[in-house]
Amino acid sequence: MKRIAALLGLLLMLPTADVAGAASSDVTSKATPHNGFPQTVRVRLWYLHPPHELRMRADAGQAQLRKCATCKDSPITSLVAQASGSSIVLDRSPASELLLSGNYQLTAADSPPIHADFSIELRAENNHLLVTALMPMEEYIAGVLAGETGNFKSDEALKAMAVAARTFAMHFGSRHALDGFDFCDTTHCQDLRLAGINPHLRQIAEATAGEVLWYDGEPAATYYYADCGGTTEDGHYILGNDEAPAPYLRQHSDRYCIREGGSQWSSEISRRELQAALADDGIAIPGKLRSVSVLHRTPSGRVEFLRLTGSSSVTVSALLFRSAVGRHIGWERLKSNWYEVNVRGDQVVFHGRGRGHGVGLCQIGAEVMGEEGHSYREILAFYYPGTRLGISAQGIVWQQFANEDIELFTTRPDRDRSLLPVATRLMHESEESTGFVYQAKPRLKVYATVAEFRNSTGEPGWVAASTRGKTIQMQPSDVLRDAGTLDSTIHHELLHMLIDSYTQPGTPLWFREGLVLYLTAPNDATPQAIASADVAVLERSLRAPRSEEELRRAYAEARARVAQLAQQYGKDTLLQWVQNGLPAEATGTIQRAGAH
Repeated sequence: MKRIAALLGLLLMLPTADVAGAASSDVTSKATPHNGFPQTVRVRLWYLHPPHELRMRADAGQAQLRKCATCKDSPITSLVAQASGSSIVLDRSPASELLLSGNYQLTAADSPPIHADFSIELRAENNHLLVTALMPMEEYIAGVLAGETGNFKSDEALKAMAVAARTFAMHFGSRHALDGFDFCDTTHCQDLRLAGINPHLRQIAEATAGEVLWYDGEPAATYYYADCGGTTEDGHYILGNDEAPAPYLRQHSDRYCIREGGSQWSSEISRRELQAALADDGIAIPGKLRSVSVLHRTPSGRVEFLRLTGSSSVTVSALLFRSAVGRHIGWERLKSNWYEVNVRGDQVVFHGRGRGHGVGLCQIGAEVMGEEGHSYREILAFYYPGTRLGISAQGIVWQQFANEDIELFTTRPDRDRSLLPVATRLMHESEESTGFVYQAKPRLKVYATVAEFRNSTGEPGWVAASTRGKTIQMQPSDVLRDAGTLDSTIHHELLHMLIDSYTQPGTPLWFREGLVLYLTAPNDATPQAIASADVAVLERSLRAPRSEEELRRAYAEARARVAQLAQQYGKDTLLQWVQNGLPAEATGTIQRAGAH
């Protein structure tokens, strides 16, 4: 899970108003609608087949439920929600909406269970549950990779797909804005399969976090598909007149796609079935369908228009024709628009090659490129020529410095090269203070400006750094140095990376955050009064703070809780809990202490 990182000023130690204020004004003056990288997206789950019933499960203390935006959280371990008209029924008690948060599992009939730690909104309509997830963008990208990449073996091809999927989402924006969410979980937007997410796909998304393909200052229309058959299609034939010309979607040959032989396919559809499918999409053929023939092809060889003849003839776009077949008969029946067609008796027979529309990135070709040693940047440049890879409309070229322990990425080497030995020293201090060893080489990315940091991570100006997987993304080093928090921020993030790599699933966020704060500055983390005995409220404030002040209070409380545990049980015991799980009596001890 993407974690909100250290505040500027490292929480409560130093004031942050000057730095945070400068960050806010900088971004406000420079941001454009497409420059802001969204931190979260609203995704409608089970969009085509909304469930009537949804089962929710969670370990004790890990998930909370609210019946309205202002209602109090209630802990859940097992619950069944059912739709009744426009109401949600829980144990015979109706509700108009439900808000689920924490770490939980969702199960709907005929679907694999989904394990998640982002918020879920539930409403009911026509005896079905409308399930909207508020998930981090990079978790969405990992889910799209699970749905769109099949059995990809090349990490470089997966990275190229991650960038294409992220750029596609940014280019097309909120396709369902009028419905109250951003994207659905089907191929209408991008095929999202949350149940298929695994650590590897999360690592791929994290490795390219924030990276987007740009053209003329806008995110590119990064279409992709399965198999071009040896020649891509010009974007004009699917963009039409609805969008500006896209030179990066030009037709070109693809030797990689056919490196292991081309893909041929054939299919038969009865004339009656075909005519019915077309009619369902508003394409009326006078009389009974007698013949189907190609009227015109695009320069790539794909069908552009067809002539359909009954008692008279009608001309139909090949895009509309394939869409009707796919929607009402099946997408496997007409895999692309590159085919020959003729009528044999009662059957319309198609012989073709390729799979998908052919515009943009060919997944088979990308996979072959990756397996042959091409980088994801080279793959993207081949399929989207003329675009620029970067985290802002100007693009960013990272320079890399590394030793045997850590990697440093910067666009200002003269300013940031000195951070490599600093980070290495703090990395070793983290290992010595915990007894743990880094399982992967940490990667430190230092942005040149606050605007670039915010555009890439989606974090507000009062967050100094953001860590996902093995990558720490930081605000400019001079900003943190002027605030007096450069070393402490790096130390905090490195400790978090190390602790999280050993933490048992389900360990409360307050314990992980508090332990890192305690280890970063143990002499300053003296026990103090616990502000609240409600762990659920603390967890929510850490996961989704509504303001800098709320997060500062939550961090202070998490640190105080862990400091109290350290005084009572000792640091070594706390580190054992990281690997073995937090015992229930530890939380209970703190809650009782906080009640006095």
